[in-house]
Amino acid sequence: NTLDVLGIEYREDLSMMEALSKASERLHWQSQGLLSDSLSMENGVILDRCVRFPLIIDPSGHAIDFIMNKYKDQKIQKTSFLDKAFMKTLAGAVRFGTTLLIENVEAIDPVLNPILNREIQRTGGRSLVRIGTEDVDFSPKFNVILTTKNPAAKLTPDLCSRVTLVNFTVTPASLQSQSMRIILKSEKPELEKQRADLLKLQGEQNVKLRELEEQMLREISAVEGSILDDDRVVEGMERLMTEGAQVEEQIAKSADVMKDVQLAIGKFEPLAVICRKLFILLAAMREINFLYEFSASTFMRVLEKVLEQTSKGESDESGRMGLIKKALYHEVAARIGRGLASEDKMVFALLLARVSKDDDTIGASSPEMTLDNIVSTIDEIFGADFPWQGRGLNHLKEVLENEVGALHPLMLCSAPGHDVSGRVEAIARDNRKELASVAMGSAEGFSIAEKLLSSASKRGTWVMLKNCHLCTDWLEETLVKRLHSLGAGTHRDFRIIVTTEISPKLPTALLQMSDTVVAEAPTGVKASMSRFFSSITSSRFQDTVRNRLYLVLAWVHSVIQERLRYVPIGWSQKYEFMESDATHALDVIDALVQEAAGGKSIADPDKLPWDAMRATLCKSIFGGRITKPIDQEVLDKLVNSIFVPECFNINFKLVDDEGAPCLPDGSSKEECFTWIESLPSSTPPTWIGLDGSAEDERAKLIAESVTSKVDQVFSSENDE
Repeated sequence: NTLDVLGIEYREDLSMMEALSKASERLHWQSQGLLSDSLSMENGVILDRCVRFPLIIDPSGHAIDFIMNKYKDQKIQKTSFLDKAFMKTLAGAVRFGTTLLIENVEAIDPVLNPILNREIQRTGGRSLVRIGTEDVDFSPKFNVILTTKNPAAKLTPDLCSRVTLVNFTVTPASLQSQSMRIILKSEKPELEKQRADLLKLQGEQNVKLRELEEQMLREISAVEGSILDDDRVVEGMERLMTEGAQVEEQIAKSADVMKDVQLAIGKFEPLAVICRKLFILLAAMREINFLYEFSASTFMRVLEKVLEQTSKGESDESGRMGLIKKALYHEVAARIGRGLASEDKMVFALLLARVSKDDDTIGASSPEMTLDNIVSTIDEIFGADFPWQGRGLNHLKEVLENEVGALHPLMLCSAPGHDVSGRVEAIARDNRKELASVAMGSAEGFSIAEKLLSSASKRGTWVMLKNCHLCTDWLEETLVKRLHSLGAGTHRDFRIIVTTEISPKLPTALLQMSDTVVAEAPTGVKASMSRFFSSITSSRFQDTVRNRLYLVLAWVHSVIQERLRYVPIGWSQKYEFMESDATHALDVIDALVQEAAGGKSIADPDKLPWDAMRATLCKSIFGGRITKPIDQEVLDKLVNSIFVPECFNINFKLVDDEGAPCLPDGSSKEECFTWIESLPSSTPPTWIGLDGSAEDERAKLIAESVTSKVDQVFSSENDE
């Protein structure tokens, strides 16, 4: 230590918080609702001493409650920029010197600039500040406190230079402290009450001791002449010393009792440490995907649910802690797993195993680590019934009714072209829930959505906002603020469901507030063909010749999509083939057939424009996304082997492979759908032109990717 080397004396327990605040002040803040962890106390000091107006980042809302209690005697008012009477409220607070709390401040309304800059004009003995278009008398007692619940708010350097930032976002250490309090409140409420009372008593005793010391110093400093000649001072000092000794004795007794309490509480400390480790893991998951944003409040809701549901029949405390730990891992895996991609579910399960066993070698990269080994490792550590796949789409009813609250949206994120809103509609219909849906993306949709949210939050009905990837700006600027404004008056049965394609433009704040379900499209040629054919409007299925071409196109499109799963074997790189490509191909086929027919129907397949169709598909529609010649050869071979007149023959084989499917005899809409349903759910690699060993190679690549991501997230955890 540098101070030791220099021979400078110092106090081991020196604290900036102790130096900048009194114990009595901190005790008073706690009585007003400020949490007792170090982060909250430090922020309390900043709020008490800041010169500029504060901007509070408060995801949990605890700090806002504290501010409302602290300034309630000063008639504090709460408002926001969305409030229609905002200008009037602001002018009144400035004029009469009251405190104003402004919520949901991600960006500053320019009307506040003169106030934040303290642009006070003094004219004829009056202090004036401009608000909008008028000058208002400025009271020196006026105070404005800006708040936001969005921890991901993008605050400009200009704004940060004019306010004092006070960040209440939970840190791992403060989460451990809060977890401990929640665990004790559930498991040993009498112990937690005794601990809280003791902490309060110790605080009061320390305050009393400090007051006695200050009183003694005041009396000594007021003495004129010799202290021993003033009997009144000597008697007063003796009395103060006696009282001080009594207080010190009480402090010592309190410390002894606190040791016993801490000893009893220590049994729960390992569980609080696990909570901190799990929270750090959740924070590190964002390293592998922008979608994985999990807030402290998300974790706390899981912990509270586990403590509530775990049976308290176990009398042995160690056995009880074992049950809670097991239930906590189980519930975290089920709730977090549903918001992960299939590959990342294994990554998260292996990282949970590392936390559970305190073994950093689990899931480490090695040549022996195969896909089967990964799954068997998870099953071996947690058991075969461990829900590492997540409790998601197949349990949507349970999620909506029991796990998603009125204040937290359910976000259904899906791959392009994979719409899961029908499942929500079916659940609402089966359970007789009133569900209002609105397609987003237009100004009309925005106004309808805002009206529905206002009414549904009061009546307790469900609202579903569809295709929200089309309006990410509205989500950030309007929906997030609207959700933050929901409070105790919100109906407990209210639910908001957001459906969206996976997009990096989705607001981080919304992802942190939401309970996310990643709805991956089913794999395989059958699932892909079924999705594509279901998207074709019924009006197209009027001509059996075109129906046959549509079916052949669906096969080509599905094979192209399925080969993407085997990159770099299926394609040399991950091309962005979309369902919209196949939809565009439908229009092209219709146009080419109509042009060749000259307004008449074509009965002879040989008269169809095969060359034009093949060239358009290979060079433009699908081929337009390909950059490598070797991949172009694969596409040409696929299209040229299927888009031929022979595809209208009975028993035409789509692939030259034993057991490969043959096209149906008929081409009506019903026959096409029946044939698609008859296909097997899993597609052999040979059906899409790959070697039989492609599945093994793909499994090897997935295993390598999983272990690589495990190392990546683990490295990020250590950094935090």
